Amino acid sequence: MSCNVAVAPASRERLMQLLPRDEDAAARQRLAELVETACSNRPPTSSLSRLWILGSMQAKVAGAYVAWWLRSRLVDPDEKERTKNETHLKAALELFGTMGYLRGAVMKVGQMLTLPEMVPEQYARLLSSLSFEAPPMHYAMVREVFFDEFGREPEEMFASFEKKAFAAASLGQVHRARLHTGEQVAVKIQYPGIARTIQADLKNLRLLLQPMRMGDDWPNLLDKLAEVESVLLAETDYLKEAELAQAVRSHFEPGDGIVVPRVYTECSSLRVLTTEYLQGVHIDEFLASDPSQELRDRFTHLMTMATIRLLYRTHCIMADPNPGNYIFMPDGRLGVIDFGCARMYTDEEWRMQCEAEAAAFRQDEKEMERIIVEASLYESAQEMGAERVELVGRVISWQLEPWLSEGLFDFGDRDFFLRGMEAMRQATKKGYLRGMPLHIWTTRFVLGARAVVYRLKGRCHFKEIYRQESAPR
Repeated sequence: MSCNVAVAPASRERLMQLLPRDEDAAARQRLAELVETACSNRPPTSSLSRLWILGSMQAKVAGAYVAWWLRSRLVDPDEKERTKNETHLKAALELFGTMGYLRGAVMKVGQMLTLPEMVPEQYARLLSSLSFEAPPMHYAMVREVFFDEFGREPEEMFASFEKKAFAAASLGQVHRARLHTGEQVAVKIQYPGIARTIQADLKNLRLLLQPMRMGDDWPNLLDKLAEVESVLLAETDYLKEAELAQAVRSHFEPGDGIVVPRVYTECSSLRVLTTEYLQGVHIDEFLASDPSQELRDRFTHLMTMATIRLLYRTHCIMADPNPGNYIFMPDGRLGVIDFGCARMYTDEEWRMQCEAEAAAFRQDEKEMERIIVEASLYESAQEMGAERVELVGRVISWQLEPWLSEGLFDFGDRDFFLRGMEAMRQATKKGYLRGMPLHIWTTRFVLGARAVVYRLKGRCHFKEIYRQESAPR
């Protein structure tokens, strides 16, 4: 979930800027209607209502593409391409509006659909805003949450409190405020009923997947769904997030160039989190400034250092990395925010992580195959099958490639990025997804983080950073 600091306001006006001025008036009007609906209504929490809304969205999107397919048979190639782009935009608007209204786990899926090169530009433009510029909820609902949590209005707790949210995402939205002691802070407020929406969405997903129950991988699929539900529900506990944020903050010194904002526990609760406000911009605004390669590389270095240090010192990964997690500060420091969606390794999982790294560094193919088989929950390579072993191994090799490369590693290399995406796509298409529940988050972690540095076109000495940050202390 996008979190506690940013610069650009996530107001309705800002959301309307998602469409360029040359888009047709109907599209702009439809976006305005969707934003208004999402801002003015509570997210529905019952399984039935959420399933009905998702089904309606699916029918609209499918209908739009069927209509385009029928029309495209009667027009020339240029008109076919133009109408296809129009259809992409209509479908993206429906997805944006439905996910913005439902919020929660459904909106997280929308955030995950924005990997570079993987979806049409119209989808990427609209859905990427769900990471930190989703439609904010009405201020009356903010007051309600404050009264429930503290028994007071926001204006009573803070010296000043901005009614307009400046960032919003899947589980909550963020407002600027000032403490009575003078510090400017970011206040994250959870949408009402969001935990119930997560439980409802996972219940619906289990029902929709019932046709797969006769397959061999059904028990593993249920384990993974339970894992997803557990991690997402933990994200709704802002007290736990505050605790982790403070632990992470203790691992960074001022000279590192990485800033984890301070938590103000006296103004935080289960559903409200108050942290230091960081000045800076998100990735879109940073890239719009046409930064030098040196600056792109610096931020790529800092992102890599931050994630590797967090992983090796705490055995924790940020399970949902997205562009909204990073603040590009004007003095060249990197702000790292939002520690809600996190996953701690168990001792057994960490043992396998270390064994996989060691096997990769030794280029021990036999040992790596054994680890792939164990992680995929098979008894032997023969039981797993040669094709599955090879394809899962190709995915893991791509994930480990920066670890094994000396010198400057170019994360903006399009061939490298697409090679990994293609391996993931083939594994998914063939249904080769059986494995430890942890791998849902390690895969999401790798894809999300690499998508950010790919957009940056950044480079860094990855292996050198790894050696420094993973060394025992």
